[in-house]
Amino acid sequence: MHLMMPDETFRVFTSLRYDPLLLTCPINTTYSHDPSTPSPFYLLSHHRDRMLSATEHSGWSPSIAAPLSDLSLVHETCLSAVRSNNPSKKTGVRVRLLLSPSGELTAEAASTPQVTDITRFFPSSLPTEALAGWAVVLDTLPTEISSFTRFKTTQRKMYNDARVRGGIGASPGTREVLLWNADGEVTEGSVTNVYFQRGGRWVTPPLSSGGQAGTVRRYLLEKEMVVEEVVKLEEVVLGETVLLSNGIRGVWGAKVLG
Repeated sequence: MHLMMPDETFRVFTSLRYDPLLLTCPINTTYSHDPSTPSPFYLLSHHRDRMLSATEHSGWSPSIAAPLSDLSLVHETCLSAVRSNNPSKKTGVRVRLLLSPSGELTAEAASTPQVTDITRFFPSSLPTEALAGWAVVLDTLPTEISSFTRFKTTQRKMYNDARVRGGIGASPGTREVLLWNADGEVTEGSVTNVYFQRGGRWVTPPLSSGGQAGTVRRYLLEKEMVVEEVVKLEEVVLGETVLLSNGIRGVWGAKVLG
C-alpha cells in the first residue's frame, strides 16, 4: 500500500529535539551528521532514516528523497530553523523536519519544555515510576490502521480525533491517549510510542499492530531494553505505570487512568 492517496497531498515529517545538553552526550554523537562531532539534535540519523522509510513506502522517486541522503544537509536545515526561533541556541527547541512530494526539505522550530536530566534521552535503565502529573487514557474508539498510522506524515486527523476523545487540547500538556486497532490491540499514543511492563520486562506493541516505528523506540529495541509483544486492550490495567517515548521528550513514565 502506498501513502499517496487520490486528491490528497501530504508531507512526510519527523519531530526531533534540539538541545545544547546533548552536546555533552557521547552516545548522541553516534547519531550525528558527523560521528566525530557532537550533535545538539536527538538521534538525528534515526530521524532521517524514518523519513526515508516513509518515502520508500510511498513510492516517491529517489530524486525526491535525495535531500535526505545528505545528513549534513539535514543537520543544517534543522539548525537554520533553530537559529530563526532561538538565536541564542541556549535552550531546547522542538524541530519539525518536513519533506514535500516535490523534494523540498524544510524545517520549523518551536519552544518546548526544558529537560535537565539527560538520562531521559539515553536511560541506562528504564524508569518504573510515573513522572509527576503524567497520565494516559485509553481511546474510546478503535483507530483504522493505514499507511498514515504506520508512517509519520502531515495526515494526522486520526490522532487529532483521538486526542479530542481523550480530552487533550492542542498543547502537549501532561496527558496522552493510547490508540488501539479493530482487533483490540494497543498500537501507540497520539504523539508517543508506549511500553508496558509484562513478565519482568518492558514490551512495546509490534509494528504489525499498526503503530509507528518511532526513533526512541528503535533505540530502545536496538539496546535490547524493550521487546515487541502484542498488548491487548483488556490487558491494560488501570493505575499501572507505562512508559512513553518520543523524539522531543525522550523516555518517561505515566499512570494509566480510567
